[in-house]
Amino acid sequence: MPCYQTFFLLIRLHLTDSGPTYHFMNYQFPKDFIWGSATAAIQIEGAASEAGKGPSMWDDYCQQHPERIFQQANPAIACDHYHRMPEDVALIQKMAHNGYRFSLSWPRLLPQGSGALNSKGVAFYDRLIDRLLAAGIAPNVTLYHWDLPLALAQQGGWGNRQTVDHFVAYAEHCFRLYGDRVPHWATINEPAWSILNGYVTALHPPCVHSYKQAIQAAHHMLCAHALTIQKYHQGDHSGQIGIVLNMSTVYPATQSNQDRAAAQLADGALNRWFIDPVLLGRYPEDIWQYYADWDLLPDHSGEELGWFTEDSIDFIGVNYYYPHYASGDATTTQFHLNTTGENDPQQDCVFSIKGAFKFVKNPQGRYTDWDWEIYPEGLLQLLQRAESYRPGIPVYVTENGIGLQDQLDLSPSLPTQQHVDDQERIDFVAEHLKVIHQALAEGVNVKGYYMWSLMDNFSWINGYKKRYGFLYIDRDNNLQRYRKKSSYWYQDVIENNGF
Repeated sequence: MPCYQTFFLLIRLHLTDSGPTYHFMNYQFPKDFIWGSATAAIQIEGAASEAGKGPSMWDDYCQQHPERIFQQANPAIACDHYHRMPEDVALIQKMAHNGYRFSLSWPRLLPQGSGALNSKGVAFYDRLIDRLLAAGIAPNVTLYHWDLPLALAQQGGWGNRQTVDHFVAYAEHCFRLYGDRVPHWATINEPAWSILNGYVTALHPPCVHSYKQAIQAAHHMLCAHALTIQKYHQGDHSGQIGIVLNMSTVYPATQSNQDRAAAQLADGALNRWFIDPVLLGRYPEDIWQYYADWDLLPDHSGEELGWFTEDSIDFIGVNYYYPHYASGDATTTQFHLNTTGENDPQQDCVFSIKGAFKFVKNPQGRYTDWDWEIYPEGLLQLLQRAESYRPGIPVYVTENGIGLQDQLDLSPSLPTQQHVDDQERIDFVAEHLKVIHQALAEGVNVKGYYMWSLMDNFSWINGYKKRYGFLYIDRDNNLQRYRKKSSYWYQDVIENNGF
């Protein structure tokens, strides 16, 4: 069959109650493509103090500073996935997923961050993994998705070199317990965003304003990643291991030399500082020198820098939501985050570090209610960038989604598929799948797509108003699950391996 027929027009015939319908398939994906959705333990599990689980720094933060979370929300119950896991796996299966990305809760497995394992936590993930496999769903497991055990946070968290060793020991437990059944592991989710919000903007715990501590903590995270990769490859494991990075595209706000330099610096600090050690085995020289000039280099040893090696990871996970536009006109340090879902067209500055760079809005951009720009082309460029770093590396889009103010309508006159009409989410996902298809056509080795998220969940300081899920969680009615319109559309995409 000529190539253009495969890529541009595939006709499928389906028999339905109303007779045959024809699906004109413009975007067909590889046969082994993984279709799934993603979650994180702290955002969905609940049972925050049950069954032997220890507190995380997020549990403590929400208790100590409820005013910092929209509507004083917290993850104590979240989506109650811990108790409703069988129901949730059944829904994943109904939606035809062949992959599901989730994270393990470090304090559920090791309540103090180290020491004795919690047998009830171990058993929970045993059941989850076994149910997924029985349903034909491949687990993609993230070891760390921001829920640092409180006991370690109180000892300095990622600023403490000992946290590296505790993380590696935790990872080895996980490999021993679940390594025979998990085909894909990720060490850390979005280290750049974790560091930025925890140590620069102070919007997330540990709520520190210190560039020096931020760079030190980032170094420790990358060391923990590198050592964990080594340990996994030294073991008798048949799966693959990588990392999940939020590789935001950074464009100059204008073509002035000042803005172009600001974009280069921002890209170096937020992207290359994390990508280069992972894929090239070294820190970027220009950013290393920049930090040295400002006396911001992390304390480190030659041995630690030697842990960063080329070709160590088996795949890279890319999280993409929106791009950045950098201006060199950064005369103040300020951070603006829309947590209410009330778009402010007058708010131009998103994030600014005095003397370095400022992120501004795109005047021509399409924005969500939370001021996140919808720009699928940015994802295409990130996929191309991963390929340029290491040609042929397997790439997974591990998060991509849109937060909306979805509404539940149970009117008897509406069909089930219309109870939550989130057409905007369908359009968003379709636009991004199209650029993934383009990347595949260009030779980028994209292996799968995980939409964020499986279900509406605790969205950090945005609380529960910002809804991302294929499943609507009715917080006024015992956390009842309802499939949204997008879930039926995505199921059709999966069953046809394209759209």
